[in-house]
Amino acid sequence: MAVYQKNDYGIRETGVTASVPDNDVARCMYYLKCVCSVIECSDADILRYTRYQNYWALSDAEDEIVYKLCRLLSPDEFEDKVFFESEAMCGSSGNNFFEISQVQNRLGVVGSILIAGRTRRVTSIMTYKMSWMRANYIYPMNRLANRFNRERRVVLALQDADCTIS
Repeated sequence: MAVYQKNDYGIRETGVTASVPDNDVARCMYYLKCVCSVIECSDADILRYTRYQNYWALSDAEDEIVYKLCRLLSPDEFEDKVFFESEAMCGSSGNNFFEISQVQNRLGVVGSILIAGRTRRVTSIMTYKMSWMRANYIYPMNRLANRFNRERRVVLALQDADCTIS
């Protein structure tokens, strides 16, 4: 079988503008939606945590599930595989999405990725600016860690009370 592949075509952007509520859980849910946009993610139990406009309807226990999913699906798992830091490819947006068939020859994109012991098919890639990653993952995750990590809460409470343990 002969295969012909033409490499001189342009990249087709597939990203859309998103309006994410200014809430740590909503931002983490948006991050999860971005993850599910680049890998094959059809698990209803995960997809329900990508509806970031409905963050307010989650219980505290569900907020913690979002936090734990984001920890499990951290950017470290995707960097230089399906997430690429690129100011130029983002344009005026904080992040952008591209069809994988259009960028496969320009970037070292993998065809599948192993997550939690399961192989997931890569469906597209996401480029991002570091400001986007800070606003939608790093800062919200740090604040949620303070909320859900009991030991960190105690240390922060002691710091706030100016208590010194010697």
